[in-house]
Amino acid sequence: MLSRSRLALMVYGVGLSLATASIQAATAVPEELVIEPYPRAQVAKLRTVEDIEHAVVIGGIRRINNQLRAEREVRTTGDLIRVSWQIPEGHDSAEAFKHAKQQLLARDHAMLFFCEGRECGSSSLWANQVLEFSRLYGPEEAQAYLAVRLDDEPQRFVSLYAITRGNREVYLHLDQFTPTEPVTERLYPTPSTLLKVLRKDGSVSVPSVDMAAADTDVTDSWLRILNRALRSDTQVRIVVHGAQAPAFVQGLKDLGVRPQRVEVGEPAPENGILIVRL
Repeated sequence: MLSRSRLALMVYGVGLSLATASIQAATAVPEELVIEPYPRAQVAKLRTVEDIEHAVVIGGIRRINNQLRAEREVRTTGDLIRVSWQIPEGHDSAEAFKHAKQQLLARDHAMLFFCEGRECGSSSLWANQVLEFSRLYGPEEAQAYLAVRLDDEPQRFVSLYAITRGNREVYLHLDQFTPTEPVTERLYPTPSTLLKVLRKDGSVSVPSVDMAAADTDVTDSWLRILNRALRSDTQVRIVVHGAQAPAFVQGLKDLGVRPQRVEVGEPAPENGILIVRL
């Protein structure tokens, strides 16, 4: 017969194994995920779907005739990973959002949309209709949303949504969408997104600008977007770095940007430009 002490040890061992398995299940995420989860965050909901038609929201949302409408979206077929984490007590949504955002921006990417607080619109729409998880609903002033395209192989679209609920619970949600075929449509940030990134992060890299290209659509689009962004906040000043910076800065001046608000910086990078807030 087993002694009482040995039986107690066996029971303890089983209990410890079950607890460990429970913790691993609560923190496990697919290996394909492009970010490391926030430390000690617990998976609240996880869904993976292959070959699904999916819309990546890259603009404001609203309800029209009881239907969700996005100002801009990318809709195509591909594989979707959808995961929501509950963030440990004592950490706010801004910390969790920044942790994930910095990982995304460290990769080769195109920023598509970024909003915070009430400018994002209805939290109920984001939670229940866009992201399909009711626990993501909370005060509109306590939310943030980001959408980027990752330009490595394979191409991916990644969306982040962070919220601090009324009960102070904090959640971070991620959609990672891998199109079956790469999206070749030219996509740009909104002027408000570009301005917000300059304010928050201090700089924006634009490798696609080529002032000497025969097809000027990309460069003209960036000139128009940056011009609108600068017009919406007349206090922002920038310096443009890169071999093509002189021509790009002249393009901004031709659109009416005052010379005092834009400067030519260093000749690097050789390709594209780097826009830095002064």
